[in-house]
Amino acid sequence: MPDRNGETFGSLEDLMSYLNAIENTMEGEVSKIADSIDAVTDRISTTLRAALGESAWFPDFKPPPPPPPPFVARHVGYYEASTNWISRHRAVTAAVVCFLGTGAYMIWRQRRANRMKRRAKRAKNGQRTEVLVLAGPPSAPLTRSLSLDLERRGFVVYITVNSLWEERLIQAESKADIHPLHIDITSPSSVSSTIRKFNDLLDPSYGPRYPLHLASFILLPQTPSTPQPGAIADLSADSWSDALTTHLLSPFTLLQAFLPLIQSHKSTMLFLTPTNPTSLSPPQRGLENVVGGGMERFISTLRKENATSEGGSIVQFKLGAFDDGSDRDAMKMAVALRHDNGNMSSTPSSPVTEQRRMRGSPLRELHLEVFDAIVGKSRGVVYAGRGSRTYDYLGRTMPEGLVGWMLGLRTIKQKEKAQANADEGAPSSAGSPGWEPVEQVSEGESR
Repeated sequence: MPDRNGETFGSLEDLMSYLNAIENTMEGEVSKIADSIDAVTDRISTTLRAALGESAWFPDFKPPPPPPPPFVARHVGYYEASTNWISRHRAVTAAVVCFLGTGAYMIWRQRRANRMKRRAKRAKNGQRTEVLVLAGPPSAPLTRSLSLDLERRGFVVYITVNSLWEERLIQAESKADIHPLHIDITSPSSVSSTIRKFNDLLDPSYGPRYPLHLASFILLPQTPSTPQPGAIADLSADSWSDALTTHLLSPFTLLQAFLPLIQSHKSTMLFLTPTNPTSLSPPQRGLENVVGGGMERFISTLRKENATSEGGSIVQFKLGAFDDGSDRDAMKMAVALRHDNGNMSSTPSSPVTEQRRMRGSPLRELHLEVFDAIVGKSRGVVYAGRGSRTYDYLGRTMPEGLVGWMLGLRTIKQKEKAQANADEGAPSSAGSPGWEPVEQVSEGESR
């Protein structure tokens, strides 16, 4: 086989050696060419990198954000929507739950208390053993209502009287367990004799087989009502004497006579005092304000003295407006007060409007509260009737000037200006809508 120079290879080994030499030569040449290309590429990349790094005009390149996922509308149910709202407004939800829960509990408790049967204790043979003394005018609607309700609940009720006419008034009810208790507080010997006989009645050795227990002494002091309001300077000494004797001295003397018997039986003393609107101490109502304040101080002193002894509890009822007609007296007082100060409206009102305005709480509410106080479930001060708590709060906390403005009081200059406007035929600007004269109230009652 000839070679490239025309020579021939003598053997196969010579041929293989020749081919290996060619292969080595080619590998070296290829390696040199690759190294040259790498060097040139490195120089180009280094030059470009330096040029781009030193140039300030080349902007920074940021890839654009990916597109948002497509919105797919999903139907949310009421339950899921409610839970989502509750999770976002936890404070509001907690407040609403507390408010509704407290209100529901109070309503449930009130209804449960109203449905609960209230009956006095009796002996094993069914005989009545609980006795009450009701010190109040027998002709008053509140006295009659309380006596009938307490008698129906199993008490033996004694109503204090001081005249034959009042005794016949009680006997006309034809109730076997409502009795008159005649007591003349002007005669100390008569008072002592009556208390001794009443004590013998409770004693089992003189009375029935089973002993009687004086459960409570209920005092209903009446607030004096003057036909026409007047200033303190216009009240006579006889008016003051009659009011203080009838509405303060007489109840104090009566309670003082029964006090030893009350303490021995550990009876509950109940004071039912009106609140509307004497708690505001309106002007030109000196008799009512003095009697109400004197009764408040008497009850407070008696409560402190009773705390040191072993007597029964003392409960004061601050009464508001009821449907028995007592609220109309308070309304008359307020209307007359505004009438005297010239702060009245000339707009007439219908009897229906007057009836709605003078509507009070039902007497059943007072009956239940009185029974609970007798059996010891209530203590301290109990508010009963529409407006009792509000009037008492306003009288204790509101400034006198603001209370006077609410009652429609005006200064002398304002009265003179209103009178001048009335003389000229111009309507007074100080009128307060919604208040009518006493004559209209009386007309609404008669209808």
